[in-house]
Amino acid sequence: MSVYPIKYKVLNKETGRKVSVTRWRVQIRKGGENISKLFEDEAVARSWETQELHRINTGVPQNLIFDMKYQLEMPDMRRLLRDYFEQYMSKHAASSLKSNHNRCLQAIPAIPVYINDLGAKLDNYRYKNTIVDAMLGRTYDKDFIEFGSFKIDTVNFWLLIAYMDSRRKAGIKDNTILREISTISSAFEKVYKLYPEQFPNGLMNPVKMLPKGEKPKPFLGRKRVLSDDEAVQIAEWLKLKANQEPYYLFISCLESGARKSEVLNAQWENVNLDLWSIHLPKTKNGKPRDIMIPDDDEFRQWLKSNRIARGPIFKLTPWNFRQYWVDALKALGLYDDAATRLHFHDTRRTALTKLIRQKRLNNFQIAKEMGVSPQTVETTIQAMPDRLAALFAKLRSGQALSEDEIMMLAGHSSSTMTNVYYGDRN
Repeated sequence: MSVYPIKYKVLNKETGRKVSVTRWRVQIRKGGENISKLFEDEAVARSWETQELHRINTGVPQNLIFDMKYQLEMPDMRRLLRDYFEQYMSKHAASSLKSNHNRCLQAIPAIPVYINDLGAKLDNYRYKNTIVDAMLGRTYDKDFIEFGSFKIDTVNFWLLIAYMDSRRKAGIKDNTILREISTISSAFEKVYKLYPEQFPNGLMNPVKMLPKGEKPKPFLGRKRVLSDDEAVQIAEWLKLKANQEPYYLFISCLESGARKSEVLNAQWENVNLDLWSIHLPKTKNGKPRDIMIPDDDEFRQWLKSNRIARGPIFKLTPWNFRQYWVDALKALGLYDDAATRLHFHDTRRTALTKLIRQKRLNNFQIAKEMGVSPQTVETTIQAMPDRLAALFAKLRSGQALSEDEIMMLAGHSSSTMTNVYYGDRN
């Protein structure tokens, strides 16, 4: 056991000359261990020697010290999701803040991953601060491990499969599981920014490694649109109420395609009675936009009569409106069948479908006005059952089709796709 100086010369790149430097080597041969380490400072070297001698004298193996250091410094899924939420998801729109907070900080980390589902692969994961703790936990603790306890560098697609199996056992729907998996994937994509010192080049995203067919398929079967008759019936029922705000909210969302939360959060200072428009500075997708006030004399007169300088337009709360909405559906016989029951969000899809049928705007203009992506507009067009009816009528009457109509008839989303299709065959 000794601490001794080592002198040697190194090249000074600035002067081009060799200079003498002194380093301090600690060498320990005791208890079957042979340790040698170099330090730049003598005090640090002697302090480390004292620490190592104490470890050897107390019988603690060196590999266990390394394992504890690794475990204490390595983030687990609970910490990753918390840091990801605080630095990224907390900056999203207020309408999604609560759900994101619950998903990242409570729901996902607390999901039980059952030991039986992992089987022999359990030894591939780290989820305790020491190996001994892990062994004891497996023997005397519960039959599951919370997903938030797993260290992020050991998370792989097998663990995600066990996670999804656990969710299915709890009766969770596939769309909810997909949203949770998407959140996990987004967090892994930001590892290089969250922990730049530990993962400067990022970390393998286990979600992208899932074998084909393992991720649940989203449920896309329900594409409900309000018929003209249904819209009139609901509007007339709401209009009979003493409180007219539910009626004004309904026609605003039905005409503009705005979300319920966006209209309820609208402020008087953003109302333009000259243009009959409302500016929405904060929307779910984070991009501001303007919506038109419906051409309803009573609604417009109500806005003029009740206008104040600042504050929310509606006193109605989401919970109170839900009571009006459910009562209306029950009174009109539209509530009994859960498969075909109207959801208020169907007003947004109805407005989008109406705008597409008017053919005043192209897909990108529609997407901007509605606050959706062009892909959503295209998907809606493809799902419309009557989208080809007008084309067939023109063909029967012998009328010529436009380029856009020919593309639609061919099932192509753009002229580029049509050109590629025919270009491959010429």
